[in-house]
Amino acid sequence: MKNMNYALRAARLRGQLRRHMNGAVVEDMKNCGMTGYVSNWGVSLPEIRRIARGLAYDHDFARFLYGQGLRELLLSSYIIADPKAVTVEELDFWGAGVVNAELAENLSFSLLMHTTELVRPVIDRWLKDESPELLRYCALLTLARMAVAGKLSDGERSEALQLAQKFAGDGSLLVSSAARSLQERLTEENGI
Repeated sequence: MKNMNYALRAARLRGQLRRHMNGAVVEDMKNCGMTGYVSNWGVSLPEIRRIARGLAYDHDFARFLYGQGLRELLLSSYIIADPKAVTVEELDFWGAGVVNAELAENLSFSLLMHTTELVRPVIDRWLKDESPELLRYCALLTLARMAVAGKLSDGERSEALQLAQKFAGDGSLLVSSAARSLQERLTEENGI
C-alpha cells in the first residue's frame, strides 16, 4: 500500500517536472559527457529545486524516488530526503546512485552538507584512495560546503585540510579541483 501511494505521488511529481522538459538541454548534457541516467528530461536544476522544495521532507518517499532512474526524480530525492534521517548505514545507498558529477554535486549540496553527524563516516568511507572517484569528489565538496557554513569542528577542519592537501594532487580532475576548493575554503576561514 505504501509503495502504491509513493507511485501515485511520484507520478504527480513527474507530471509537474514534465512541463519543463527541454530536449536541447538533454543533448547538451550528452555532448558534455553527463550520462548515466536511465532517463533525462533536461529540466533545469533551479526548476527541479523549486518543485521539490514545494514538498515536505519525506525520507522514505525520497528513497523511493532515488530508485526510479529519472534524472529529475533522482535530483528531487536529495531535496525531499530529511537530512536528520540520513544514517551512516544509508551512505552506501545514496553513494551507489552517484553515476556522474551532477549527482555527486547535488548529493553534497542538497543533502549531505546538512548532516554534520556524518562528517566522520563520509571521511572514513569515501575518502579512501580506493574509493570511487565520484564519491571522493562528493565527500570533498561536502567538507568544503560544511567549512563555509561553519559546521566543522576544529579537529575536523584540521583533518579536512590534510585531506585537501593529499587529494589536491589526485589524478582525477574532479577530485583535485574539489580538494583545492576545500583547501581554499579552509585557509580563507583561518586567515592563512
